[in-house]
Amino acid sequence: MRSICVLFLHGLTVCASHAQTFDLEQFEQVFRPRLRIDGRFQPESAFRDTTGGFSNAEGTAVLTFPIASRFKAGFELDTAARGLREVLTNSVHVEARQLLGSVRLGARQVQIGFDSTRVRNLFTASAGLMCIHLTRKLRVLFWSVNVNVSEEDRTFGSAVPRFNGAVGKWRLKGLRKQFYYGLALSYTDRLVLPIPFLGGVAPLGGDWSFQYMLPAQVGIGYRPKAGTRILAGITADGFRSGMEWQGERANLNQGSMRAFLNVRHRLSRSLQLRADVGYALAQSVRITERDASRDRYPVEPAFTVGLGVNVLFGGSVMQRLLDDVLK
Repeated sequence: MRSICVLFLHGLTVCASHAQTFDLEQFEQVFRPRLRIDGRFQPESAFRDTTGGFSNAEGTAVLTFPIASRFKAGFELDTAARGLREVLTNSVHVEARQLLGSVRLGARQVQIGFDSTRVRNLFTASAGLMCIHLTRKLRVLFWSVNVNVSEEDRTFGSAVPRFNGAVGKWRLKGLRKQFYYGLALSYTDRLVLPIPFLGGVAPLGGDWSFQYMLPAQVGIGYRPKAGTRILAGITADGFRSGMEWQGERANLNQGSMRAFLNVRHRLSRSLQLRADVGYALAQSVRITERDASRDRYPVEPAFTVGLGVNVLFGGSVMQRLLDDVLK
């Protein structure tokens, strides 16, 4: 189950650029043109069943940019409608859609202390498309497709591309209540993995909210003041990369179940900062060849720390929908 959650987080590119904690109250920002920069560090933690230890230091930059967009609103009275509510629903016509592109680059230095190559330098690059479209029933339909290459510096010559996609619907039921669902699909090393997903935010009273993105994350959110969000919970986390192992290419898979505390603060309309601290309750490293299991190495629990920044820019159809239509 842990490896499935790792692939889910890696494949569900519409919800997150890579496996990290995710604030569902900021779901709409996935569809905004932006530059997102993240860094995270996990100090060395010992393997349970063998010598050596595992550590991870990573950095990622994601650029999301608009390709095409349309927003048009009009009114045409529906004289055949029965009742005021039906008149309002059928007479107001809103056409809204936006197509965005994304490019992600990342580097990771991993220490695996039980073989002759103690430090591994891993790199990742991906490109994709994502789209939102407002339906006649005022639901937001979204989809994304993505191609990714993640390899060690010594295996780029035999790199294996991975393909991910997702499609779903998003509903806003109030200022602080939202719900979405859909299907994510991942294709890697001849393995096709479809995973349904379900997410949402429900108010708990005051400035508190319950957030969930199944099967990957649950959490409790809190807004102490305008522009600041705190989120605490449990999430499935991890990464997957090609690497050289015993003279041939294999896949390095790291997965964990992590408790986290995430703080986000908006400095201005276009700049946001994030800080994250976590504790891997259970984690392991697996080495596989064409998804046939070779070895699995449990890792002792460990803390992680992370920092990030969002720079928002350009026009956002999603923001106009929230400001002018859905709210």
